[in-house]
Amino acid sequence: MTFTGVFQMAITLLIMVIAAIPLSRYLSHVFNGEKTFLDFLFTPVENLTFRFLNVNKKEETDWVRYLKTGLIINFLMLAIVYFILKFQNYLPFNQMRYKGLSWDLDFNTAISFITNTNWQNYGGEEVLSNFSQMALVFLQFTSAATGLVFAVAFIRGLVRREAKYVGNFYVDFIKGIYRLFLPLAILFAVIMLWQGAPQTFSMQKKVTNMTGVKQTLSVGPVASMTAIENLGTNGGGFYDANAAQPYENPNPFTNALIIFMMGTIPIALFLMYGIMIGNKKHAWTLFAVAMTLIVVCLAVIYSQEASGNPFLSKLGANIHVSKNNPGGNMEGKQEHIGIAQTSLFATATTAFTTGNVDSAHDSFMPLSGMILMSEMMLNLIFGGKGVGLLNMLTMVIIGVFIAGLMVGRTPEFLGKKIEAKEVKLATLAMFAHAFIILIPFAITVAIPAGLAEIFNPGPHGLSEILYAYTSTVANNGSAFAGLNGNTLFYNISLGLTVFFGRYVPIICQVAIAGSLIKKKSIPESAGTFPAHGPLFYAVVMGTILLVGALTFFPALALGPIAEHFAMAEGHLFY
Repeated sequence: MTFTGVFQMAITLLIMVIAAIPLSRYLSHVFNGEKTFLDFLFTPVENLTFRFLNVNKKEETDWVRYLKTGLIINFLMLAIVYFILKFQNYLPFNQMRYKGLSWDLDFNTAISFITNTNWQNYGGEEVLSNFSQMALVFLQFTSAATGLVFAVAFIRGLVRREAKYVGNFYVDFIKGIYRLFLPLAILFAVIMLWQGAPQTFSMQKKVTNMTGVKQTLSVGPVASMTAIENLGTNGGGFYDANAAQPYENPNPFTNALIIFMMGTIPIALFLMYGIMIGNKKHAWTLFAVAMTLIVVCLAVIYSQEASGNPFLSKLGANIHVSKNNPGGNMEGKQEHIGIAQTSLFATATTAFTTGNVDSAHDSFMPLSGMILMSEMMLNLIFGGKGVGLLNMLTMVIIGVFIAGLMVGRTPEFLGKKIEAKEVKLATLAMFAHAFIILIPFAITVAIPAGLAEIFNPGPHGLSEILYAYTSTVANNGSAFAGLNGNTLFYNISLGLTVFFGRYVPIICQVAIAGSLIKKKSIPESAGTFPAHGPLFYAVVMGTILLVGALTFFPALALGPIAEHFAMAEGHLFY
C-alpha cells in the first residue's frame, strides 16, 4: 500500500460525495413535483410524451397499480428485446451478418438487461450486431429508471400520512429517464468520445498500426453504451472484457471517471431520501453506515492486492514490481491503471452493483474475492439505482423492530408504527435475497452440469459458482471468469435467479410502502427511538453485520476463506 494509492482513492470518493449533494437536491425537486432550473427544457418534451401515451400526469395510483404497471412495462420490453436478439440477422446495422442468439442465451441476456443485471454469457463484439447492442442500451435506461422510481414510491410511503396513493409510475419513470439518465448519458458519452472511445454505426475498422501491420478493429456505439452502463449501474459493456478493453476505458482518467459515474447517483439517492422525508440527519446516518462499509471493504481489498501472494513472496517472486506498482498482485490487472485504482474500481462495481470490470476478479486474492462477494450479498452499500436504498431501508425496519423488542416497546420509524405486516414483508425481502443465492448454489455444486463448467479445482472453483449466483441475484453482472456460463444449464438457472432476485424483494418493498402510507403519524415522545446519531448507526450496522454473517459465512468459509488458508500453507489452485 502506498500513500499515493490511498490519496487517489480518497480523492475519488470525496469528489463523488461532493457531486452527490447538489444532485440530491435536484432529484428531490424532480420527484416532489417542484420547480427546477431545467423545467424549460424538459417539461415540453414530457408533456408531449404524456400526451402520446395518453397519461394523465396529475393522476396517482395505489401501490398495487403502481407495481403492476412497472412490472407490465418491464415484461413488455423484455419480450421486445428477446425478439430483437433472436432475429437480429433480419435487422439493420448487422454488417457482420451475425445470427440470432440461441433461445437460452437470448433468455438469459434479455432478462439480465431488463433487471439492471447485465450478466453477459457472450462476447458482445463477437455475436451482437450494433442494432442489438443499441437495443440493450435502451434497456439500460429503463432498468435503471425502474429501480429508481420504486425507491421513490417507498419514500412516499414513509412521508405521506393516512393516504392511499404512492404516485404515478409513468410520470416518475419518464422523469427519471428524461431529467436524470438521458442528459447525463449524453454528457458523459461526449467525454468518453473525447477520450478515445469509438462511436460509430460501423462494426469494423481496418487500420495499419505503428509497426506496419494491418488490423481489423471491432467498433460501434461504444461511448454511448459506456456512459449509461455506468450511470445506470448496469455494467453490461459493448466488449466482452468491459472496462478492461482500452476502447471502453482508454486511460486512468476514464477509469476514475467510470468510478465517478457508478457511485455518484446511488450516493445522491441516499441524500435525496433525507430531503424528501424532511430528516437529513437520518439520511446522513445511513450514508455513514454505507460509507463505513465501503471504506472497510476497500481497505481489505487494497491491502490484499498490494501485499500479493505470500507463497510467491517466499519464493522471491513478488509479482510485477515497477514504479507505479511496487509489488503486489498484478495478475489480471492493467499496468497503466495500477493496483490502487483497480482495487477502488472492483470495490465500487460490487458495492454499487454495477458489474463493469477493469480487471479479472477471478485473479484477485481469495479474501479480496470474499469481500467482492460480501458487498453483493449485503446489496445495500449504496447499491444500484434505488435498490440499494430499498435494501438499506428494509434492514432499518428489521433493526428498529429488534431494538423495539429489546426495550419492550412497539417499534416506531419516522413517526409510524412498525407492525407485524411490515416486519414480515421486510424479513421476506431479506431472506428471499439469501435463499435465491444459496439454494441454486447448493443445487449447482451437487450436480454434474454445474461442476462441469468450472476451470479451477477445490475452493476456488466453489467460489466461482458462488460468485455467479451472488452476482446475478444482486443484479450486478460481474463474474469470476473461470466459470463457463454459456451452457443450457447456466443460462436458464442464472436467468431465473436474475428474475426472482430482482422482483421478489421489490414486490415486498413496494408492499411495505403501501402499508406504511395508510398509517397515522405518531408524535415523538420520551420513549421514541431516534432515527439518527451514533446509537441508530450502531443498531443498523449491527443488524447488517449480524444478518450477513449468519446467512452467508458458511458458504464463504467453504470458498474464499478456505482458499486463503490453503494458500498460506503453499497449496495453490490453478
